[in-house]
Amino acid sequence: MNIDSAIHSRLGPAVAGTLARALPVRLLRQLARFIGRGYARRSRGRVCDSIRYNQAIVRGLPPDHPSVDEAVVDVLVNTALGIVDLYGAVARGRQAVIAACNVDEQTRRRGEECLQAGRGLVLVGPHMVGFELLILRLGLMGYDIQALSDPRPSGSHRSENTLRHQYGLLTTPISRSSVADAEARLQSNGVVLTGIDIPTTHGERLPFFGSKAPMPTLHAELAIRNGSPVFFVVPHRVGDNQYRGAAGEVFVTEGGDATPERVKELTLAVLSAAEKQIKSRPGHWKMLRPVWNRGMDS
Repeated sequence: MNIDSAIHSRLGPAVAGTLARALPVRLLRQLARFIGRGYARRSRGRVCDSIRYNQAIVRGLPPDHPSVDEAVVDVLVNTALGIVDLYGAVARGRQAVIAACNVDEQTRRRGEECLQAGRGLVLVGPHMVGFELLILRLGLMGYDIQALSDPRPSGSHRSENTLRHQYGLLTTPISRSSVADAEARLQSNGVVLTGIDIPTTHGERLPFFGSKAPMPTLHAELAIRNGSPVFFVVPHRVGDNQYRGAAGEVFVTEGGDATPERVKELTLAVLSAAEKQIKSRPGHWKMLRPVWNRGMDS
């Protein structure tokens, strides 16, 4: 099995969890940097190719630009460090997860204000380094959260979903029944969580960093149909094994028909917020799959 396969299989999380329990965190971080740099400089596999093209689009550079090669290294090293931070905290228990990811008071307050309207809350964010740790942290805060995940999860994603369940989150691959459950949860003033930057075959081709990609719209549809606010939250790495969950924009919607025009408008607004966060720290965007199809019209 090569590294490309391991990243998307159960092997990756299993190895990470075993090493996190067996080795000191300092040594793990050194190992993460070594593996990330080595893989980026030697490999031309699917993962590196996907990162290279994604980073080229985000940075407005041709894929063969030397700066993009360095960007691939940054993404892989930061992703590896994020995995160490996640499984290192999990190996030490729930208090370690709480200590590793602080959800600041402003974010807590804005979330509570959203829920006061009684229409539930659609919680969204891009897949920056620390995203999974932030999700676990939210699961420990006592909210009634359902996470909507990839409809066909890989082995590694199934492992992540199992971990989320252990931390109090109901994680459901997207399907008709899970979407119906999400509707009911919002109507009972619960929270539905989902990422907004992973392309999907069921998405709409929308501009993202100036080039069209098949982006998900489900979060916008749920929010509009139920009149639920969309709350944008993003993790920031603030030090070794230290993250902060920070509040971004709140998009207020009125309940009603989720017409294509309304869905598109809200989806684009959320994507614009994601662009700002990714542009500010492109090397922390842990998008390991292709977002844009090469050669397609912009």
